[in-house]
Amino acid sequence: MDEATIAQTAMSLLLLLIFLGFLVWGIRTGQFRNIEEPKYRMLEKDEKVPENEKKEGEPE
Repeated sequence: MDEATIAQTAMSLLLLLIFLGFLVWGIRTGQFRNIEEPKYRMLEKDEKVPENEKKEGEPE
């Protein structure tokens, strides 16, 4: 193997390690979490409000 092949292999491995490092960092810090989920979860909640907590002017 000549020096160019060794250098290319080393650079490829370095870039692979950098990519994997960023991937692990992103997963650990929640960068890939579903940001759309909370608005749909909010709409699915069906909480009953007790009668004594209803405000004036609200429909019954």
